[in-house]
Amino acid sequence: MFTKVHHVTYIVEDAKEMANYLQQNFGLKPSSRGEHPDRRYIIYHIGPTIMDFFEPTTSDSSIARQLKESGPGVAHVAWGVDEIDQVFNNLKANGNSLRGEGPSTSPFGYKTLNIDTSSSHGVLFQLAEGEEA
Repeated sequence: MFTKVHHVTYIVEDAKEMANYLQQNFGLKPSSRGEHPDRRYIIYHIGPTIMDFFEPTTSDSSIARQLKESGPGVAHVAWGVDEIDQVFNNLKANGNSLRGEGPSTSPFGYKTLNIDTSSSHGVLFQLAEGEEA
């Protein structure tokens, strides 16, 4: 079912400093950077995988809470799948608790679904289909 590592999301205290670090040490240049209402972001394409870094810009967002509780690091890994709508229905039919009534579209244009950790032994599984817009 999994086709690839779709993306790895990191939470950092300063996205600009992280971009500088990655360029200086690994020669990486962001594919894109920008802001959404609660975060600054930088995105890299590493082969078929998206690597993104989020810096919270509000104190009440889920990424701000995660940064405060756990410090910088991996927020989640999303596994690529095909036919995500069917995958959602199959997971639900297998008794999984899923967030939302179906896959949602990320701010970057691909579809995602999250399996609630109560169904997956405490591990957050995010599945994704499509590429960054």
